[in-house]
Amino acid sequence: MSRAQVRAVALCLVINLVDGFDLLVTSFVGPAITRQWGLSPSAVGVLLSGGLAGMAVGGLFLAPLADRVGRRRLTLGCLALASLGMLAAAAAQDFGQLLACRVVTGAAVGAMAAGLPVLTSEYANHRRRGLVVALITTGYGLGSVIAGIASSLLLGAFGWRSVFVFGALVTALLFAVALRFLPESMDFLVARRPRQALEKLNRILVSLGRAPVDALPAVTSAATSRKVVLDSLFRGRNAVRTVLVWVAFVSAQLMFYFASSWTPSLLLKAGMSGQQGLSGGVLLSLGGVTGAVVLGLLVSRIGPRRLTAAYFGIGALVLILFSFSLGTLATALVVAVLVGLFLNGTVTGINVIVPGLYPAEARATALGMAVAVSRLGAVLAPLLAGFLLQAGWAPGAMFRFFAIPGAIGAVATLLLARFGRVRENEATRVVARLP
Repeated sequence: MSRAQVRAVALCLVINLVDGFDLLVTSFVGPAITRQWGLSPSAVGVLLSGGLAGMAVGGLFLAPLADRVGRRRLTLGCLALASLGMLAAAAAQDFGQLLACRVVTGAAVGAMAAGLPVLTSEYANHRRRGLVVALITTGYGLGSVIAGIASSLLLGAFGWRSVFVFGALVTALLFAVALRFLPESMDFLVARRPRQALEKLNRILVSLGRAPVDALPAVTSAATSRKVVLDSLFRGRNAVRTVLVWVAFVSAQLMFYFASSWTPSLLLKAGMSGQQGLSGGVLLSLGGVTGAVVLGLLVSRIGPRRLTAAYFGIGALVLILFSFSLGTLATALVVAVLVGLFLNGTVTGINVIVPGLYPAEARATALGMAVAVSRLGAVLAPLLAGFLLQAGWAPGAMFRFFAIPGAIGAVATLLLARFGRVRENEATRVVARLP
């Protein structure tokens, strides 16, 4: 990979990292906000889900704008929006204002989450593309780690508002860096042909060490309409694949966002100190980073479906183990690393699996719909945990309850392994039968 390719991929990773900070910071400052405002557990669950709900809105309604205005321009706009949302959260005076700010920030993060992996895969070379996409998913975990560290350093001296101010300033700084160095998608330049598209494409080609071109390549018309492609996802074996992918993705998001959102608070509820709760959240996030990297390294040897099914099953067992280790600090912190490792690995694994399950003309639509549906699990997990806690559930019982989606996700992923990789001639027959 050339220096320009490495720089583009690294910048996408850093943007994902800051997105992870902005999205998950409430998990670490939530206990402090609860003490100051006297929030109920269910209200805390709603607050934790605010950013995730906004993420779903951004993925559904803002992300498609990338095909009209360009991935670079949309990313810059979302970075500015996320910075403003974080700054407004620091100034919020009540629960409603803070929740609205979290939804706005989540919407910006959701739009970037849909576009950055595509931009990353475009600039990564073929040999390293799978590993690079897996590494990009570690950005959320790294951002969560930084959110935990920043909270531990700032909360005691300056209060929870200072953590949001810190996030706003870092996001604004990243906006300035991206304005200078983030490249545009070459596919966008060729397909949409904005003003000075040829000049912009040639500048990118030269930075990659390639020769400039005299004219833009001819645009190939789509073989099938979006409606036909969408219908093909629910015909024949594709229909079974689609349902199984959705079940697995929702299960992965339920486990991951329950653990990442509630672990600091539940450790505090189990009798640990505030600092110990923060440490548990940080270690869980570090485990998540490790899990994504390990899956990226192993996926070519073991196969993504069986490997992801193993992550699901072991993740469920580790959640159960975590529930029995809450009374011992050292054991709980060690197991927290394993929880993050396997739970984040399930999310990464589903992202790796989906492109190989569908015909080429349906892959982008299939992944986009799967990500949108999976947000149901991401939003539901903190809400459900908050209501369970308010109903009197003990922290250990809650971790055991959220192990159930792990078993469901493992079964769904194993069933996906039976269907194997889709054959292009099979896909052609499915589309040809549609009206």
